[in-house]
Amino acid sequence: MGNYKYLLIIFAVFDVLYSISEILTPIGVTGNKHGFVVFLTEGPFFEHPEIGQHVMSNRCGFISLSYALLIIHFVYRYMALFHPEKLHIFFRPIGILTAILFLLAHAASWSLICQQCLAGNEEIREILADEFLKDFGADSKKLPMLTALYYDATDYIRIRSWIGIFLLTITSFYSMSVYFVLGFKIMRKISVMQSSNKLSKNSIRLQKQLFQTLIIQTCIPIVASFLPTVISWYAPIFFINMEWWNTNVATVALAAFPFIDPLAVIYLIPSYRNALLRRKGLAIDDSSGTKNRRISKISSYVSANIHSNVSNA
Repeated sequence: MGNYKYLLIIFAVFDVLYSISEILTPIGVTGNKHGFVVFLTEGPFFEHPEIGQHVMSNRCGFISLSYALLIIHFVYRYMALFHPEKLHIFFRPIGILTAILFLLAHAASWSLICQQCLAGNEEIREILADEFLKDFGADSKKLPMLTALYYDATDYIRIRSWIGIFLLTITSFYSMSVYFVLGFKIMRKISVMQSSNKLSKNSIRLQKQLFQTLIIQTCIPIVASFLPTVISWYAPIFFINMEWWNTNVATVALAAFPFIDPLAVIYLIPSYRNALLRRKGLAIDDSSGTKNRRISKISSYVSANIHSNVSNA
């Protein structure tokens, strides 16, 4: 795995922090004839509208943070194949500092957009008062919320909503574009190296496994973060009622993301998969190109000893 394991550890830490933010700021998503609304459903900040909005903005910043982490992963895989002699820069002070600043900039920009363009105010809460009382039995004037209202609001509210959604959309699509461009280049490079026999079969297999894992890690936030948010943002513009989607898909998908992501890594990378299976006395042999097979810990131990004795002989 080399130094790549440190990037996976960073992603694991991110998933833990993401889960903690979900516990502290559980959110609900709804859409109506005005636009879409994200609001706190409970938690320690539930009864503090202003503080709760700031916390919600920071919690939404985790979406952008996941995009930034994946960009770093793609850049690392790209560098490993195209410029391996420069790969050590990633884990030097300048590389670490650059990565940290990039992550902070991504998260802070998303949070700032939410706070400046989508934060609820007295006018917004007044507009939503009747619907929140009818649908949720809640007083919107006391709820922390982030909203984008496209209709039946003042020009100021509508304009800032459009600006906020536009900026968030640009950030999302720019991230997706980086994934597809670098992913295509990496895939072509692996194919070329495989056909030219520049790397050993084991190295090629490892590169494929890591790239496949990265693809799955990319698909997870696309399905769990990108698509739910984009649909929730734009459906009200076309007067499409997405109440069921927002309640049963978008909210659940955003909360499930940090749970699903590590499962993909554990399942697809043999080093992590075997670390888990060995606790049950099992392991998966990936040394050959044939179909994976399970072997017992005792068999692994005997095989290793036989191999060692043959080598010594």
